[in-house]
Amino acid sequence: GFYYIDRFNPASSYYLSLGINYPNESDKKKSNASRLGGDIFIHGANVTIGCMPMTDDKIKEIYLYAVYAKDNGQNRIPVYIFPFQMTDNNFDYYKKHYDESLIDFWSNIKKGYDIFQNYKKELKIKVDSKGNYVF
Repeated sequence: GFYYIDRFNPASSYYLSLGINYPNESDKKKSNASRLGGDIFIHGANVTIGCMPMTDDKIKEIYLYAVYAKDNGQNRIPVYIFPFQMTDNNFDYYKKHYDESLIDFWSNIKKGYDIFQNYKKELKIKVDSKGNYVF
């Protein structure tokens, strides 16, 4: 999905951590669950219980870039999360092994993946009434 950093935690139990705005508008509209969870972080220590772990050297680099961006006026730092490298070949492979509802969701985020891969710029994203991303 398409998220942004909403918290900086320099005193994380996992070295450094950056919170993302999960659940976002799309997650809320697409789910029937009453509670979607939250507190998803990108963090160091290379361990996870549902977050996105990095080695300490990688989170330090990511964290510093995020701080520099914020300190220079960038209010929304995008975080794009994909289930796999969404090349056409990979996508065709996964389509054979997963149910249609997941493929529909993946097809939607693949549009954003392809745009980002082609232009390497932050995407302009909206969410429609069904929770689909619109680019």
